[in-house]
Amino acid sequence: MIPPNLTSTRSVPPARKKTGPVRPVLFIVDDEESVRESFRLILQDDHDLVFAKDAKTALQAIKAQTFDLCLLDILLPDGSGLDLLRQIKRKDSSAEVIMVTALQGVETALTAMKGEARDYITKPFKVDELRELIRKVLARRAEHSAKNGPKSGSGGPEALCLLGSSPKVRKFAKEIKAAAQSRKTICLVGEKGSGMEEAAREIHQLSPRRDGPWVVLDVSPRSEKELERELWGDERKGELPEVGKLEFAHRGTLFIQQVEKLPLRLQDKLTQAFLHQRIFRSEKGNRLPLDIRVILSWRVDPARPLAKGALSETLFRSIGRDILTVPALRDRKEDIPLLVRRVIDRTNPHARIPVKSVHADAMGLLTQYPWPGNIQELESCVENMVLFAREATLTLDDVPMDILVQMMGVAISREKVKLSLKEVNRQFERQYIQMILGKTQGYQTRAAKMLGLHRTTLILKLKNLGLESDYRKIVRKRRGK
Repeated sequence: MIPPNLTSTRSVPPARKKTGPVRPVLFIVDDEESVRESFRLILQDDHDLVFAKDAKTALQAIKAQTFDLCLLDILLPDGSGLDLLRQIKRKDSSAEVIMVTALQGVETALTAMKGEARDYITKPFKVDELRELIRKVLARRAEHSAKNGPKSGSGGPEALCLLGSSPKVRKFAKEIKAAAQSRKTICLVGEKGSGMEEAAREIHQLSPRRDGPWVVLDVSPRSEKELERELWGDERKGELPEVGKLEFAHRGTLFIQQVEKLPLRLQDKLTQAFLHQRIFRSEKGNRLPLDIRVILSWRVDPARPLAKGALSETLFRSIGRDILTVPALRDRKEDIPLLVRRVIDRTNPHARIPVKSVHADAMGLLTQYPWPGNIQELESCVENMVLFAREATLTLDDVPMDILVQMMGVAISREKVKLSLKEVNRQFERQYIQMILGKTQGYQTRAAKMLGLHRTTLILKLKNLGLESDYRKIVRKRRGK
């Protein structure tokens, strides 16, 4: 059933189909019938449209389903579009929103941009500008989804934390599949960047709740009152109710990052909520049904036991034995070549020169590097190598300088790291000189002074290190200005 005041260009409520091409779903919230009709005539051929003419009905729709893009009027008869924007972002921080405003409301629209709206458009709008803005926003959403969206459980790109053939990864993948079929609260334990959110999303995508909401709470430094309001919401007298993440996650999955930072009182209250499957927005509010699956993540601190002073007893008991450890990348080094290849494949469509291979020396260094930032660091490193590659084969010249510097401390012997200290030092020297040339815009005298070298020595190094072409490019760029 479509709620009152909520209309759709479809004959049935919007729902994602399992197969076949899926048209983007646009949610249009505006109280003016003429504006809604204009949007319908312009957009119905390429998009599925859902309309709401007031804030209350819009909030019901936001709770019930997911949209690719929301076109949101700032001024509504029963509330503020800015309030709805905050609630949309509370449910899904990656949601795309374009604010719609009259010309005199531009300053308010710019304020909305600080609330993470993607952009704004003024009324009356030009048809071509509207279509182009929507196209760009949807393209960015598609790009984000390709990298961070639904993972292998729904046929999307693999979760890197589960990709590989090492014993630890195979064991972890089996645990993830078993956990997906359970309703129990799961706690994922791992280091920073190890892929805990990826693993949690995989559990959601493999579970019977895969078509339900996926809601994330990052317990970043905030007051206890702010966190409580974000989780439970607020029943505001005479105003649009503020919906919390627990309510948004109804019939889906709530993932809480770094639960050890959540105050103990809220941990106890949270445990009661998902054990009794009900919540109250406020002490005097109505009881709301709650059907959610909770997944927690805990950032490993090797010096402390898991529950020492940071987990409440009630929450710890509710987890029981359902604790899964996400392997650190240094414990699964045999998987690194495959991970590198996958990141290259994902990044190539955006690269100036698509990368076809990785030189054995470069792959050897990437495999030997300890990766303190785990998969997140590896992914960022390889993406940058691909985007700034000068040839179709990645070499040691493409490895970031900070990694080369750290590897210099590890390169005790050729037998240990399979790379000589001399070679590591050469690559560091090459990248450092390259950086100084860029800062000095190719002025050799300035560069030599910063490097503590004679100008003729610098010229010789440019030749020996293969930097002459780079130097010429920098000079051409300077002269072009």
